[in-house]
Amino acid sequence: MRNLSDIKHYRTMLQNARSLDEAVMMEQMRATSQNLTALYSMLCVASLSLGLSFLDRAPLYLTIGLPCLFIVASILRINHWRDSHVDVIDPDRARRDFKVIEYGSLVIFAVIGGWVAMLWPYALGVQESQLALFTGLIGPVGMMCSMPRPRIVAVGLTGTLLVFCLVFVAHDPYFYGFMVVPMAVSYGVFFKVSYNYKQRIVQSVMLHNELISENERASGLAESNRFLALSDTLTGLPNRRRFFEQINLFFERAPDGELPIVGLVDLDGFKPLNDVFGHSAGDAVLVETASRMKAAAARFGGTVARLGGDEFAYVLPWNTSRDDALKCSNDLVFAISNPVMLPSGDTSRVSASVGLSSRSFEVSSAKDLLEQADFALFRAKESAVGSVVEFSSNHAASKRREVLVHQAFKNADLDREIHLVFQPIIDTRDGAIRRCEALARWDNPEIGMVPPSEFVPIAEKAGMTQEMTLAVFRKVIAQLKVWPETARIAVNLSAQDVNSRQCTDLLASMLIRQSPDLRKRICIEVTESSLLTDFKEVRNNLMKFRELGVKIALDDFGTGFSSLRYLQELEFDIVKIDRSFIASIDFKEKSFGLVRTISRLCRSLSIACVAEGVETREELDYVRSAGCHLVQGYYFSTPLTAEKMQPYLEGELTFDGLGSALPLQARDVA
Repeated sequence: MRNLSDIKHYRTMLQNARSLDEAVMMEQMRATSQNLTALYSMLCVASLSLGLSFLDRAPLYLTIGLPCLFIVASILRINHWRDSHVDVIDPDRARRDFKVIEYGSLVIFAVIGGWVAMLWPYALGVQESQLALFTGLIGPVGMMCSMPRPRIVAVGLTGTLLVFCLVFVAHDPYFYGFMVVPMAVSYGVFFKVSYNYKQRIVQSVMLHNELISENERASGLAESNRFLALSDTLTGLPNRRRFFEQINLFFERAPDGELPIVGLVDLDGFKPLNDVFGHSAGDAVLVETASRMKAAAARFGGTVARLGGDEFAYVLPWNTSRDDALKCSNDLVFAISNPVMLPSGDTSRVSASVGLSSRSFEVSSAKDLLEQADFALFRAKESAVGSVVEFSSNHAASKRREVLVHQAFKNADLDREIHLVFQPIIDTRDGAIRRCEALARWDNPEIGMVPPSEFVPIAEKAGMTQEMTLAVFRKVIAQLKVWPETARIAVNLSAQDVNSRQCTDLLASMLIRQSPDLRKRICIEVTESSLLTDFKEVRNNLMKFRELGVKIALDDFGTGFSSLRYLQELEFDIVKIDRSFIASIDFKEKSFGLVRTISRLCRSLSIACVAEGVETREELDYVRSAGCHLVQGYYFSTPLTAEKMQPYLEGELTFDGLGSALPLQARDVA
């Protein structure tokens, strides 16, 4: 098995070779040079042994002198090859060295032939046969060391045969003439073996060439795959996986007691821009944002990554001061907020919110820094657009509370711990309850009552809304079976639920087991924001409920990316005007105009219109004068338990349309 140096030699040799013949020649030279020491050693031993056998008959210059001279020349030649032929990687040099070997072989056989001819007169009896044997064997035995190069083998064998004929056949054509025939045949076979050996070398070089090429291609693909695996293909920035590696590296290299700073960036307003101008415009904004962030962070020695979608991240080294970290973050926000030229020629802007980790708290890993930044980003998104929020002690307390609630929610028996309260939707024309909105409340035995504003975001963040929604639907179905048949209930679906095929399939399978009359009493409420993620998927999911006879309502209308397309394609049965319009309706003329316009639009489309969040008599009067008669809010009723709501549903209590509950006169039942 070849070692690492052989592999490097082959790679270098193949890189330098201009053709396959040159690569084969260099490999032949390499193999031959490794055997030259053995060749010269064998010739030295054989010539010295032959000379000593004639010591008592021939002169000393023939028996000792010439062998010793040959030994000295061989030693010098061996040292020369060792010093100058460590690696054969130059085809031109290999070609010159082969010529030297070929000419040298001719010289060696000429010298050996002359020496044998000079010893011939002193040979008697057995010594004649000894000389003939030496001459016949010295060629093929010597050429065994030159097997990789058939031309050298041919030179050596031809020289041997020529010397044998000139010295021995000329002396005794009859005896030695018959010896030449088998010698010539065996020499031919020897040459054929040498030629086949060369062909094996050719095949070996070709195979090595293919293997090296394949390895280089595989290495290139591996490097390319690694780059793709660790990079964002759109922006060229490191991706989420690579960023995690980077923050771990920054964390590990920081001195004891020092920490890097991690920042998370989320673009505000990117989704509407992407929907209006198209994905090419969104891609252009992301690429430009990446470039600006990279330039801004580089001034502080930081690195930037794209985590996915419109979320970016950066990390600053441990020696970055807090002031520099805040300056870097504000520079990022400012750079991102500058106008971007879109492919269509239009210009657009997006803003950014930033969450920063803090050095004021002990952490055990880089993951803790990332969690700090993520929590701070969540708070930044709740603040003004373009906010930079650093993780603080208040955040730490909130985070501990969030962890506590998360663990409790994860381990909760939701069917037992979740209960429902109901807020009525009143028709102000007659005070009748048209529908009740079911609102979930969670009472945990360990941490007590948890408000929806706390546990719902945690459930959404943890991806656990499906279990809660299924539990709520089971309770809604059970409650409808208890209440009068005129009672109707509206249930909220979170953005995660309405975008989840699995969740909607489970709900549909639960509803399809109920009677058609019961299904018609259920209404599903979705918000505008839930429609922005994947409109086609949301539409398909909602159609499952419509086919079952379930009503569909658009909640918080006017707060998201309001579009008539939703009303047209999703065929909502109910539109609920957001509380923000109602709260300002008595002192903002535009709010009143918007409510009136939405009410008229819904009436023209045969869609019921509900005003949410009515809390005062003035708001009620304005809403009614704007043409909206279905009202929901604290002015009429806070959310009530099922037991307290039942008298209203059964007609024992009612509303007069102005907010005062009127008990009915007791009736005798005979």
